[in-house]
Amino acid sequence: MKKVLFTLIALVISASAFAQLIANKTDKKVTAGVDLFSDLQLAPSDNWNPRGFNQGASWALTYNFPLGESKKHTVSIGVGMTHHNYFSYNHILNPYADTLQYAQCADLENFKRFKVNANYADVPFELRFRIKDQVKIGIGFKLGILVMAKTKYVGPNEDGIIIHEKECYINNLERYTYSATLRVGWRWVSAFAAYQINPVFEVGHNAPTFHPLSVGLSFAPF
Repeated sequence: MKKVLFTLIALVISASAFAQLIANKTDKKVTAGVDLFSDLQLAPSDNWNPRGFNQGASWALTYNFPLGESKKHTVSIGVGMTHHNYFSYNHILNPYADTLQYAQCADLENFKRFKVNANYADVPFELRFRIKDQVKIGIGFKLGILVMAKTKYVGPNEDGIIIHEKECYINNLERYTYSATLRVGWRWVSAFAAYQINPVFEVGHNAPTFHPLSVGLSFAPF
């Protein structure tokens, strides 16, 4: 846990410094930012038992066009990546199959985790507003395209032996995601939220159904 925390802090500091350098050199027309968040898995189906904390991260590089004659308000569009980790106490047994099957771990004492890791290339779009140059509000939309997904299970097998099992592919994930985003902050730190409008998995195939609500902090000098 300490190693993960140290890595996240180092990532934020490095990204913030890099973003500030870009902003200075481009007269704030280009913004680089990092989001650190946890996903709330809303409206899960009966075959999916989500964990409460699901850490994730995203980054984006956007170009800022003036909104009308004002230099304080902008229309921003760019590219980025989002990395989600969806944890559950249900273990998907056959992630390669067209119809998914599950196992509920009875030995919760030795059960460590099961997660679906989904990674998307993003095209973010935002309307950004400044109030007295310090308070900043961003209202936007993000299109995501699935580029890689995998599962990881750490827990007992049928013989009670602790195993580490990884699958580098999982079927039935939606290829595209559509999310509404909101940022409200002070200077280069903002509260961040994103709601994915469509579910993570395709409907049917006995796949779990849930919509992630990402809540966390955003670091960017826009």
